[in-house]
This record gives sequence, structure tokens and C-alpha cells, in this order.
Amino acid sequence: MTQLGEPCAVEIHPWIEPSPLSSLVADFARVHILISLFDGDPDKWIRFIERNGTHGERQNDLPFAEALKARLRTEPLLIDGLRRILVEFSTTISV
Repeated sequence: MTQLGEPCAVEIHPWIEPSPLSSLVADFARVHILISLFDGDPDKWIRFIERNGTHGERQNDLPFAEALKARLRTEPLLIDGLRRILVEFSTTISV
């Protein structure tokens, strides 16, 4: 540990545009919300947003939930796959 005022090594990396990464992180968080809070039911989430959602949730989360609902019509096992991915991810990083 360095003391205040002592020189320390700093690692510098090139700038990475965060917007694509931010979208990926936001979508992962949305999947987590859908699975953990609404038991994988996009209708429950949509109703919640319509009743109690903030402007940001209506603008960002509602289209995601509606698109996922539409996708589930052709891929009914998608939620099971998303659940599995979340479980695998959470057990991978658990200490």
C-alpha cells in the first residue's frame, strides 16, 4: 500500500467506447430483473411498468419486455435458456 503523496504505478488502457457495452450490461440486467423479480413472465413486468414504471423504465425496459414477449411466441423455451445462463453465470463468479 502506498502512503499519500508517494508515487504509484498506474496502468493505462486505450479508450473503449462504452455505449455498446452499456447496452449489453443493461440487457443482462433486464434479463436478471425479468427472471428474478417477475419469474420470467414478461406480462407481469409489462403490467408493472405500465402501472408503476418511471419514464426511463417506460422508455427503455418496456420495449425490451415487449420484444421478449413477442420472441417467446416463436421460442417458448427461451426463458428456460435465460434462466440456465443466469444460474451458470452466478455460480461461476460466486466465491
